Amino acid sequence: MADFRFENLEVWKMATEIGHRLADLSDGIETLGKLTFANHLRESSMLISSILAEGSSCPTKPEFALFVGRARGATLQIANLVIFLGDRELITEVEEAAIINMLKRESKMLDNFRQSLERASERSETVDVA
Repeated sequence: MADFRFENLEVWKMATEIGHRLADLSDGIETLGKLTFANHLRESSMLISSILAEGSSCPTKPEFALFVGRARGATLQIANLVIFLGDRELITEVEEAAIINMLKRESKMLDNFRQSLERASERSETVDVA
């Protein structure tokens, strides 16, 4: 069996890039004295990649697909936070749009990855090994 945990490195790379961008934004918000918002954003910065890392220990594709689905949900949580921070003018419209676009792309990639894991699992279950 192939190591499915690293079939889609693009997903991990994007999650890491998003995390770096969020960490940078949190540093900027901290300089404004908005520590609660900065800390919340900083905690979110590693959310997607942490969920994927946790899921990578799963022994089967269906189990890992659940974590990929959770990581996709995290993109929506982060998007909500970014929009909230934009509404409060703690980040610029340009920063907000850039992060939202990255999150949209990551969400699509995660959904496609989850579906491919599920399809591969279904194919392996229907194969007759007799």
